[in-house]
Amino acid sequence: MMPRKRRLMHEVLDETLPEARLRKLRAEMSEQPEAAAAYNRLRRTDQMLRAAPFEHAPQGLAMKIMTRLATELDPKRFMRSSGLALALGLALITLLCVPVLAVIAWLLISLIGSAGALSGLTQEVVALMSRVLGGLDGLAEGAQDLLAAYPEVPLLMLTLIPLGGLWLAGFAWRNRAPKQPAPSEP
Repeated sequence: MMPRKRRLMHEVLDETLPEARLRKLRAEMSEQPEAAAAYNRLRRTDQMLRAAPFEHAPQGLAMKIMTRLATELDPKRFMRSSGLALALGLALITLLCVPVLAVIAWLLISLIGSAGALSGLTQEVVALMSRVLGGLDGLAEGAQDLLAAYPEVPLLMLTLIPLGGLWLAGFAWRNRAPKQPAPSEP
């Protein structure tokens, strides 16, 4: 059975299928006995699930689970595993980038041998740099317009940038790793 038809059958059971599609699906099921059998199985399963007793969890269960997780989780174990994950991720990225860099190097070497290709590459690089400079020029003009409209912006920036730096330094100081004691010699 097609996934689309199965999805439509689920929509019928959820009572979200529009009437026109419902009639069309029922007409298709009357012509296809295997689709009708599949719908009947889904309908019976849905009826059994709706008739099943529903149990509520005890009132403080979630709080007990969260408390237990908080007391049993060791942050050092996660730091070690996140370091391993970072190392594996960097190794995978390196493994994927080496062939790409080899192809780029090969293309550059072949371009250097061709004067026309080297000239085209140079033109593309110059065009890209001019677009970047045009974007920076537009950014500078926008900053000038902002300054003309709001002359207090430089004072605000002079205030917020050092405050942000102080906040970041305090955040880093509060979240620094505790010093490990030096191993004692026997």
